[in-house]
Amino acid sequence: MDMKTKDRILDTSIELFNRNGVVAITTNHIAKAMNISPGNLYFHYDNKEEIILELYKRMCKETYKIWRPKRSSKSSPMQFVDDNFEVYWKYRFFHREMYSLRRKDVGLSKMWKVHMEKMMKLMKVLYRHWVAEGKMVEVKNDKEMLYVFESLLAMATTFLQFFESTDKSPGRRSIERGKTHVTRLLLPYTIGKTREEFEKFINSDPML
Repeated sequence: MDMKTKDRILDTSIELFNRNGVVAITTNHIAKAMNISPGNLYFHYDNKEEIILELYKRMCKETYKIWRPKRSSKSSPMQFVDDNFEVYWKYRFFHREMYSLRRKDVGLSKMWKVHMEKMMKLMKVLYRHWVAEGKMVEVKNDKEMLYVFESLLAMATTFLQFFESTDKSPGRRSIERGKTHVTRLLLPYTIGKTREEFEKFINSDPML
C-alpha cells in the first residue's frame, strides 16, 4: 500500500479545506492539486467524507499525544496551551465547520461525542497531575471544576468561529485571542511559576 500517496492526499486536503472550506472542495480539486487522477485518489479513499473522517482521527491522535500526563508534565502549562492551539490552527477547518459537518455525517458525529468524553477524562487526569506538581490549586468543589472543564471545551470548539467573525484581520491573531481567553479562565486556579507565566502572556496581549 502506498502510504506516501495516502498521506499526501490528507495533507493536501487539510490545506485546501483550511483555505477554501470543506463544502467548496471536491475530490477532483484535491486530485488536481496533487497532479494525480481522480481514480488514483479513489484507490485510497472512497469519497471526501472518508478523507474527513481520517483527518479527524489524525487530529484526535495528535491531541491525545499532547495530553499524555508524562509529556505534559515535562513542559509548562503555557507550553501545553501553545501546543494545543497549534493543533487547532493546523485543523482549523474543523473548528470553523464542525457543527455542519457533524449534521451531515453520522459517523463523524459519533466520533465527536467519543472525543469530547475522552477529553473530559483527560482534563481530570492532567488536572490532578498539575495539582500534585504544584502548578495548580486543588479545587474540592466538583461542580466548579466541571464548570471549568466544560467552559474550556466550549471555548476550544467555538472560539475560532467567533473571533474570525469579529476580527477585521482574521488569521493566526484569532489563535492568540483564543489562548488569552483560555489562560484568563485558568488563571485563578494556577499558582507559582505557572501563574507568573499566564499573567505575563495575558499582559502581553495588545487587545487588553
